[in-house]
Amino acid sequence: MLNLFKNKNFWCVVAGAAGVIVGKKILTSPKTRELTVNGIAKGMKLQNDAKEAIQNMKDEAADICYDARTEAGLEDTDETEEDTSSDEE
Repeated sequence: MLNLFKNKNFWCVVAGAAGVIVGKKILTSPKTRELTVNGIAKGMKLQNDAKEAIQNMKDEAADICYDARTEAGLEDTDETEEDTSSDEE
């Protein structure tokens, strides 16, 4: 029996089982769930903010392009075609 406690593989199995038990306790705790939900919510907010910022940049670029075309005296028929094709995407 004492040879069992000296066996390296035995201690690996014991450590693995203990790791599973502790891991399950950590994963099912309410605090872990709260932290996970908060992390995902912050990630979603960052994603929405990034999408909004990109859309604002696109709108500003379109405004600048339109202003440049009108200042140059070019027709804006090309822009209306681009607007309809980008809406389809």
